[in-house]
Amino acid sequence: MSKQEYLYQSLVFIRKKQENISKLISYWLRHNPAQAKLEADKFGWIELDALLQALSNKNISLSTDQLINLNRSFKKSRWEIERDVNRIRATHGHSFPVSLDDKIKIPPETLYHGTTTSVLTQVMQDGLLSMNRQFVHLSEDIETATTVAKRHGKPFIIEVDTDPLIKDGWSFYKTNDSVWLTNNIPAKYLFFAPWYRDNDEKGYYVKELKREIGNRKSHILYKHLDDLELVWNTGTCDDALFVNKKTSKYYVVHLTYTTEEQEIDGYPGINIYNSFENWIENGLWIDQQYYYDLDEREYITKYYVIKNKSKGFFKKIWQKLSKNIFSKI
Repeated sequence: MSKQEYLYQSLVFIRKKQENISKLISYWLRHNPAQAKLEADKFGWIELDALLQALSNKNISLSTDQLINLNRSFKKSRWEIERDVNRIRATHGHSFPVSLDDKIKIPPETLYHGTTTSVLTQVMQDGLLSMNRQFVHLSEDIETATTVAKRHGKPFIIEVDTDPLIKDGWSFYKTNDSVWLTNNIPAKYLFFAPWYRDNDEKGYYVKELKREIGNRKSHILYKHLDDLELVWNTGTCDDALFVNKKTSKYYVVHLTYTTEEQEIDGYPGINIYNSFENWIENGLWIDQQYYYDLDEREYITKYYVIKNKSKGFFKKIWQKLSKNIFSKI
């Protein structure tokens, strides 16, 4: 073994050992201080000396300086350490009740939660739940939320408008590493950009769809017009999501709103999805990639994507494809 290989393996070993120690400390501070015979106050603080002694009992020798340096070595601080008053606590992630009244702050107008497409249907129904943690975790920026989401699967970003929540009694707590904590958030406060729920109470969109299709029996939606219901809409273009109440199929329709008679057979253009989950994976997710400029996808051929720098979002313009007016997914 060369000297360089030896040094590399030594560094890997040291880093792995540090990570294991960090996980043990975080487990005690977040979930089970009693396992190490530690006592946490109502704010989650634990005596620093007691923690170091608990580590020593497991044959882990660590000084206060080394503990501070270990905390600084990670991308995000995992613990708050107040050396002058001899205490330490986890910045977030507690599964036992902790009062964070000393950390209540006014959050930015918009916060972000990173999740995965596999759980979106449940989130749209139940909202954001803390699950096995005490609080829901939110990020200040899209990049951080995306990084969190990628740990668990195909990432999706949920926007949270904080002003209505504050008015309705929610408190927000800010940790040292800019993670925001709050209680469970009902679905009505969430925005799944660039789409939003729309029940079309006055039936405007169904009427517009019927007008645009007119008497063209050759259009694929003609025989389904009386069974369609608008469920979602988008603020970045003229796409609308309809569901067929009889077949449970979903259709993204690009309405044209033209005052002229539709002469091109097939327009308004549509995409067909066999289920709501199918639309989430192959429609909503792709749209969000462009909306936030997260990823360029060459296989998306039904849209030209143009960045409007002055407004900071993506507009989707329907691409007329002579051989692919309908795209069945």
